[in-house]
Amino acid sequence: MQYGFYADEILQFENTPGYKCNKNGFRTHEFDSWDDHTMVFGESNVFGIEVPQDHKIFCTKIENKIGQRIYNLGQPGASCEEIVRILYSFTNKPSPKKIIVVWPYFLRRNYQSYDHDAPVRITGNTEPEYVKHIVNNTIDMNIAHFLQQVFFVEQWCKWKNTSCAHFLLNSDDRFHLETRKVRFDNLYTHAFEDCARNVGQQHGHFGSAAHQAFADYIIGTLKL
Repeated sequence: MQYGFYADEILQFENTPGYKCNKNGFRTHEFDSWDDHTMVFGESNVFGIEVPQDHKIFCTKIENKIGQRIYNLGQPGASCEEIVRILYSFTNKPSPKKIIVVWPYFLRRNYQSYDHDAPVRITGNTEPEYVKHIVNNTIDMNIAHFLQQVFFVEQWCKWKNTSCAHFLLNSDDRFHLETRKVRFDNLYTHAFEDCARNVGQQHGHFGSAAHQAFADYIIGTLKL
């Protein structure tokens, strides 16, 4: 089944140069085993850009710790709605034990036009061709858009009878949620960026020390 850019078969992405990806373009195992697995979603930091060794990505660290297959479904440039698009493409596969979402920058959007082969990822770039689509965004609009995508993920998990944990990438997004008192039970707001800052790393793509810190946070928080 497919409507527009959304389908219930696993999506195909181009491989990210310089990284070993599976045949669907994800930096993870081939999709050949569905026993006792967990799926992790996010953007380039979940993918592990600038972390050349696969074993140093936080997903792999968690996998090695708990002895359970983890599919790292991070995609560079992904928006919150891209997370949903990827998630729904696994609808016909067996239910995972758990879904972990590391939500990208709330500002990001997918610009979708019928004449495109795939959505255009609007990542917050300052180029006019990108900015024109998000120029009227406000923080409250970004939060509303984020919550809409959370609903779609939670609905999918309800259908599939699986649990979900929501984490954040960006500390500014965490701040905006906290100041507006937006919270729900399975949202964990110590952001990936907060973990990176704790080990002396700042904005951009986080290194192996930040991945270790984030893995420790997830393992401790979820009692894996």
